[in-house]
Amino acid sequence: MTDYSSTYDTLAPRYDDWSAAIVPDVREPWARKVDAFVEPGASVVELGCGTGVPVGRHLAARYRYTGVDASPGMLAKAAAALPGVELVHRDMHDVHFPARSLGGIVAFFSISHTPRDQHAQLLGAIASWLRPGGVFVGNLHSHDDPDSIEPDWLGAGPMRWSGFDAATNLALLESAGLTVVESEVVEQHEPEPECCIIHPLWFVAQRAS
Repeated sequence: MTDYSSTYDTLAPRYDDWSAAIVPDVREPWARKVDAFVEPGASVVELGCGTGVPVGRHLAARYRYTGVDASPGMLAKAAAALPGVELVHRDMHDVHFPARSLGGIVAFFSISHTPRDQHAQLLGAIASWLRPGGVFVGNLHSHDDPDSIEPDWLGAGPMRWSGFDAATNLALLESAGLTVVESEVVEQHEPEPECCIIHPLWFVAQRAS
């Protein structure tokens, strides 16, 4: 699998300003949905934690937080923003956690950067890491996209997107052993230089008790 982490390394110094200008920016409100399912102090992992802002900042204040990311540049920013938290430099498809060890898992705008033929296996792993009653909050594509490559995303280098339509993704979550509690396709407007309109599928999925 081609590694696109160097693009995120290049983006790291300016990523927070760009991502915060997405309208609406719903990352923190969706991260807070973890709170209804997971008690303070429990273990929570963010796959594709980026700079740690704003999602990791909220989660680390409430939980025993671990951030996972493939980009050293993004992790350096996260370490500065979230001193003392556990940060893991690893591809999310290669990271492992003990079965039934996590109260919650979060993955925003990260799984869709990996090939979709690996998504079902990853969702199965995520379900296995959650303890009974644990929750996975994330987003995925809402449209069918076998593989898209932008050669110079945000002027930082190449980037991949890949995913399934919303109905297929919801079925994949259920097949992994997760019950979809809430889902919504949200229209979001990215700022310059891309100025794209995106429609990610946001969801809350719980492991059965």
